[in-house]
Amino acid sequence: MKKICVLGLLIIATKPAISGVNVVYGNDDRKDIFETSNATHLKLAKSTAGMIHKAMFTKGRADGSFDLKNTQTLERAENICTSERFIDQPLAPTCSGFLVGPDTLITAGHCYKSFHTPQKVCNDFAWVFDYDMKSASHDPTKNLTINNIYNCVSVSFAQLDDQYDFSIIKLDRKVVGRQPLKYRTSGKISNTDPLVVIGHPSGLPTKISANGRVTYNYETTRFSTNLDTFHGNSGSAVFNSTTGQVEGILIMGKNDYRPSIFSLPDSCKVVNKCTDAGQNCTAGAEAGPIQYGEVVLRIEKIASLISKALATK
Repeated sequence: MKKICVLGLLIIATKPAISGVNVVYGNDDRKDIFETSNATHLKLAKSTAGMIHKAMFTKGRADGSFDLKNTQTLERAENICTSERFIDQPLAPTCSGFLVGPDTLITAGHCYKSFHTPQKVCNDFAWVFDYDMKSASHDPTKNLTINNIYNCVSVSFAQLDDQYDFSIIKLDRKVVGRQPLKYRTSGKISNTDPLVVIGHPSGLPTKISANGRVTYNYETTRFSTNLDTFHGNSGSAVFNSTTGQVEGILIMGKNDYRPSIFSLPDSCKVVNKCTDAGQNCTAGAEAGPIQYGEVVLRIEKIASLISKALATK
C-alpha cells in the first residue's frame, strides 16, 4: 500500500480522489465494526477518526447533524471488480488518525505535507469519529452528529522525510466520550507481538484488520508488518492487539490493487495479494522497505514530541 495521498487533488475536489495503494496478505482480515465482537478492538476503534474534506459536508435532516455529499462507491471510484469486497460502500476519508490526548490527534506526515502547507490542509479538512458501518445496510454518509466532527485548529508538528512521516494536530475542542490511546514510549516491539490496525482503507468506513505480525524489525525508526492495509489507512494506529498499546503509525506499503487482466491496464482492478511473509504478490515484487510488507513508524521515536504537544494549551 503506497499510502501517499493525492491531497493536491483532494483539496480542490468534493469527493475523494485516491491514489492506488496497499495489499492483502494471506486471508483478507478486514472487518466492519458490526462484524467485530472483540471488545478491546471495538474500544480502540472509538478513538480513531477519518480525515474528510469540509466541502463534502451538507446540513442533515436532524438538528446538529450533517450528511456527506458527492461520495462514490469503492467500485466506481477505483474501478474495482464486482468480485471484490466492500465495493458498494461509500468512500469519504482520505487519511486515518487516532487520539493521544483530549484534543490531540496523530496521523501520517504526508497527509498534511504532500502538496500544501500543513495549515492549509488543517483549514480544509475535518476529523470524523464513527464513520463506520453499523449494519450491512447502514448508510454512514447520513446523520453524522456534530459531536463526532472536529476541526483542526493547528499543526503542532509535521515531518515527512526518509525516516519520519507523522503529523501531530490540535483539534478545536476536547473530544467527547472517547479516551486518548496509550502508546509505547520506550523499548521496541517484539517480533512475536500480535498486531491489529484500525482505519479507513481506500477511504472506506472504519475497518478493523487483525491477525498481523512483524515481518521486518531492524530499521531504527520503522518496522514492517503483514497487516491488510490500503492507502486510506495512512495515519492509522497499529496496535498490540492483546494490550491495546499503540506501537506505531501506518505510513506506506505495497500496491493495493492491480488490473484483473495484466494485458489490459484499464480492466477492473482486484486486490493485490501476497503471502503472509509479504512475498509472491500478484502485483509483482517491490523494493525498499515495502519489500517486507506495510511500513509502520515506531511511535516511541516521536514520544517526546507528543509530550510537548500535549503540554501546549
